[in-house]
Amino acid sequence: MVHSMWIILPPWAYAVVVTWLGQYGEGRLMRAVHGDAASADTATGRNVWGAALITNLVFLSLLPTAVLSFFQLMLPFEGGRAGLAVGIAAFVFGCAPARLLDHAEIGWDRTAWRLLIDLLRVGGALTLVGWLVAS
Repeated sequence: MVHSMWIILPPWAYAVVVTWLGQYGEGRLMRAVHGDAASADTATGRNVWGAALITNLVFLSLLPTAVLSFFQLMLPFEGGRAGLAVGIAAFVFGCAPARLLDHAEIGWDRTAWRLLIDLLRVGGALTLVGWLVAS
């Protein structure tokens, strides 16, 4: 039980920190573009932290740990490389299409920022998961 907590907590903490930094950076970006703090607070959705914490826990810690624990022997990579490969696949086939479809509503500057944050969050968390599962 204690060993499994050390596999689950670091990727979750990393994902939460990157999510927070991404929302903080997006708020600063919106403040610089629009000049008012009200639009920056509304644009970043600061009132959804509970959902972000649970989503990061489930999709960037629990599910990748279970999947990599089961399928890691079938992957051509091991350790952190396996996690990074799964993370990049999840980003390319999941996050990127969803963000690119939203570009008309939020603009290309925020779309590019969110793509960067998603890549850092998913790639980094799954690299940590792969490294921790292999060790």
